[in-house]
Amino acid sequence: MKTRMHITFILLAISFIIIAFTGICMDFKILILPKTLSKPLHIYLGYFMIILVIIHLIDNRRWIKNIFK
Repeated sequence: MKTRMHITFILLAISFIIIAFTGICMDFKILILPKTLSKPLHIYLGYFMIILVIIHLIDNRRWIKNIFK
């Protein structure tokens, strides 16, 4: 369980960094990556991040439950 939590956290961090980077580049029209790569990467990593957040919330449900006691 702890290993899955660590892997999920690392993947969330990497996804966030790439999504933030591609989003900023697209917003300021900085062409570091080709548009044909950066836009799909941004979109599909966003979907992947949603799945990771759901897994993260499931893994930490006990901690979240204790906060609201």
